Amino acid sequence: MAKGKKKSAKTPLLIVVLVLLIIVFAGLCVFYFGLKHYLGKTNYVDDSEVTINYGLLTADEDDVEGFTEMETLDSEAAAAFAKEVNVGQNIDIASDGNVYNILLIGSDTRDGWYGNSDSMILASINSQTKTIYMTSFMRDLYANIPNVGIRKLNSAYAIGGGPLLVSTIESNYRVDIDNYASVDFSSMANIIDLVGGVDLEVSTQEAGYINMYLDEQCRLQGLNASDYYVAGGGITHLNGNQAVGFARIRYTSRGNEHSDYGRTSRQREILVQLMQKARSLDATTLLAVVNNMLPLITHNIDAATLTTLIANAPSYINYDIQTDRIPYDGLYSNLGEELVPDFEATINRLHQTIYGN
Repeated sequence: MAKGKKKSAKTPLLIVVLVLLIIVFAGLCVFYFGLKHYLGKTNYVDDSEVTINYGLLTADEDDVEGFTEMETLDSEAAAAFAKEVNVGQNIDIASDGNVYNILLIGSDTRDGWYGNSDSMILASINSQTKTIYMTSFMRDLYANIPNVGIRKLNSAYAIGGGPLLVSTIESNYRVDIDNYASVDFSSMANIIDLVGGVDLEVSTQEAGYINMYLDEQCRLQGLNASDYYVAGGGITHLNGNQAVGFARIRYTSRGNEHSDYGRTSRQREILVQLMQKARSLDATTLLAVVNNMLPLITHNIDAATLTTLIANAPSYINYDIQTDRIPYDGLYSNLGEELVPDFEATINRLHQTIYGN
């Protein structure tokens, strides 16, 4: 009788364990197939699939819009630049297990090629300091592009897409970049619309330039630009199309930042606004946004890394955000009309900002 009672006592426990195992297994299945659904929606491009378009280096000016980005420096200027950039090559490429670096690229691909990268922002997610550092690289910077030579930095994307731009920044600025993600004008507008637009301080002068860009953007989309014109003069709600126009402005100052400095400042403002809007979304809405956003982004993030990023996203969106741009104030010189950073000082400051060392 004692043995019978002992056996019956185990039976309910065994049933509970089996039920728990079934629940856990079901949960894992839901997670797996849910994750597989999201991964299947992304535009993943392996680096080996990206070709280098060396033909752009010798293309006729009439054949390629944005051809001026392929211009080279004269021999004297190129020698001076090479001397400066070579100083930085003595610094080791920095990396840290607590930091994930992703290069965010905004490009003009209206001609069906990679396009020049109008926006290049290194987003450094530091899990130790709980901070995301956003560093813009101005497109008028010259760089030594691997296997190409000295060209404007943004032409690296036109020639070899994300992989070549990543390797160019890694080589010139001595920082390890884990991945890249790129969007064109249209995709960026759609992403901004998915979170309900952004609210930004827009001057009347900036509004005029937004409307100028809207004329072009709406013409390409078959829309009536006047339906989207903004007046500015204060805090203004911008939809995706309007915000893209705002991000393209380089003809008027933004605070103390002028020309391309102001343009990169506007781009970082939009990204900060997107993060703030994401913080305000409930889980269901946020998942819906992610579901619709993923097909708009081209990237080289493998499945395992993307899984980690998705899992940590609720934490990341609550991190502090700090923004800056290269060239840093006081750490560059002009080579004719072009910008040449003090590479050694710039690299050291970038490393200090991202890694704290």
